[in-house]
Amino acid sequence: MPLPAPNKALPRTALEPVCEALAEVIRQRRAANGLSLNRLAELTRLSRQMISFIETNRRIPTIDTVARISRAFGIPFSKLVAEAEGRLS
Repeated sequence: MPLPAPNKALPRTALEPVCEALAEVIRQRRAANGLSLNRLAELTRLSRQMISFIETNRRIPTIDTVARISRAFGIPFSKLVAEAEGRLS
């Protein structure tokens, strides 16, 4: 199957609202903790660009990535996911 043109939006998936909510939670928690993109990248051993892509919903994080981010925030994985789920209601 050919890839869509760079400026064409991909089809909406069932996960899209969850990913949007998770991106928002991560962005807000990072700001609330006073962490720069660079510092969160250091703490998670992810690239600054990857953190930015996750926060702007341009990449869907893996479970491992969400776990790394939750550890950097000092909260359980389940709490980070629950916060995102809470925004869907």
